[in-house]
Amino acid sequence: MSMNIAGDYSQFYAGTEQLKSYGSGGDAIVPKDTLVKYEFNTTDEEGRQIMDPMSKKEALQAMEEISGQYGENVIVEFSGDGLDALAQSIREQAKSRSWEQTEEYQAEQARKQALMEQNIVHLENTHRLIIPNIQTNRALYDSLENAPESIVKAANGIIKNYLLPHDVSGMTEEQRRDAISFGLEEARYLAENYLDDQHAADFISAMETIAKYGMNGTVSENGRVTYHIEKGPMVGAPDDFVHESDLLKEKAPDLYRELQELNQRIVKGETGWGRKFMDLQRRIQDKLGGSSGTVYQGKMLNYYEEAAAKFQSWKKTMNETTLPSVYGNVNYTDITSFFDSLHSQGSLGMEWFAEAQTRFARWLGIS
Repeated sequence: MSMNIAGDYSQFYAGTEQLKSYGSGGDAIVPKDTLVKYEFNTTDEEGRQIMDPMSKKEALQAMEEISGQYGENVIVEFSGDGLDALAQSIREQAKSRSWEQTEEYQAEQARKQALMEQNIVHLENTHRLIIPNIQTNRALYDSLENAPESIVKAANGIIKNYLLPHDVSGMTEEQRRDAISFGLEEARYLAENYLDDQHAADFISAMETIAKYGMNGTVSENGRVTYHIEKGPMVGAPDDFVHESDLLKEKAPDLYRELQELNQRIVKGETGWGRKFMDLQRRIQDKLGGSSGTVYQGKMLNYYEEAAAKFQSWKKTMNETTLPSVYGNVNYTDITSFFDSLHSQGSLGMEWFAEAQTRFARWLGIS
């Protein structure tokens, strides 16, 4: 659904906080005493899509219109994955900036960039993801576009209970794999009975990808399952895209904290930070662009290249994962026929299927 820029922004309001000693006052700087938050997320808490990502132009317009409603003593904080296009533009501008420009110009550009980045607080961490991989999550919810709420609920239930459960205590590894296969059969039931051909194909593709994540889960002695699911590039980005903030936090936590602290001081009105910011940016690029210690195909990789190679290796493992084939001759006509065609196959047993049938009917609103 498209964003109505001229519409009511109240649905994106995320709260207000009172600030203490925010800004130094004086003639030039008005002290800030209030923080107002707006979250532009494309999905709600249940993973249902509520808006499309905004373009850079739409995001800037929305931020301008909202900020214009408040006085000079208010800081308006914007976040959410709906602002991806704007955040990507900021990052591209930062990377393309020439270091040969004057110090005054560098400082001014750095100030503008820092303030804008501060407004988009932790943008890439505000995704309300059901699936940690950004592209798979987007594919899943695009496939459920305009689907009834009960179908979205059922899809989420399949993922949480069968494809990516966090507790499989009491189950053998065979039963865990059979449950993943069963989850895919329930997904196919939804596709057959509730989705049009295009959305059905996209939905099954997304669910099969999620099932591969599940197949690669690691089970502890007490039955807890850990999944290694890479965040991956943003939608539309190339496979070698690297989330610089995440990489910096992992590989250079001291520099990451220094950057966050400097951004806070900038927003609070501290002056004379321009050279500090540019020096910090240089040190960050030197660190992440330096040797990671990893050699691949005879080449020493920097940290950006190492992260991209790590993602490619993970992706290759997922793509080469074979899904279990447990159930045959499945009848998708109705829920009774569906479960009747399944319960005599696999290792899960009649009692397990009876509970699963009750659960599935409840998700679909079938009495």
